[in-house]
Amino acid sequence: MVSLCSLSVTGCAGFIPSPIGNKLVPVEPPGSFVPSTSDARASRVIDVREGLTKQAAFKLATDVLLVRYTVDVSDPHAGFLMTPWQATLSRNGVPELRYRTRIVVRFLGEEWGELAVRAEANWQNGDEWDVGYDEAILDQIELDLQSKLGKTEKSRASRGPDSQQ
Repeated sequence: MVSLCSLSVTGCAGFIPSPIGNKLVPVEPPGSFVPSTSDARASRVIDVREGLTKQAAFKLATDVLLVRYTVDVSDPHAGFLMTPWQATLSRNGVPELRYRTRIVVRFLGEEWGELAVRAEANWQNGDEWDVGYDEAILDQIELDLQSKLGKTEKSRASRGPDSQQ
């Protein structure tokens, strides 16, 4: 009974039983998880193509998210969309509940000429959550939004901070 309690407590601390033998192996977040509290690193800004009304732009952004996600918060007046936290990582066909992500989309400026997107991610490390973003999800959602809403050039974050506008 003592060893079972020990295994249970250790399992919650970031270890899982190894399929080979009776030893425990550490569980790590996916390689796409980037620990960061910086909004600048975790956000991408897309220049919205001209000629789209706010209503049309918001519908396009919503449709892009709905292809892969559920939208939890939608405010068409503020130009804000957010998905719920989701377990987006599976290990051996089982959702990894220690890793969760959500997408946040916000139109910027009075005329919504830009669109900021974040792919927030949390990794549970014991009793605490490590905060960051998921680079792979951010790259994919940026590409999806860019193709539907963006100008033909790449987003500002992808061009780099030294590029001319």
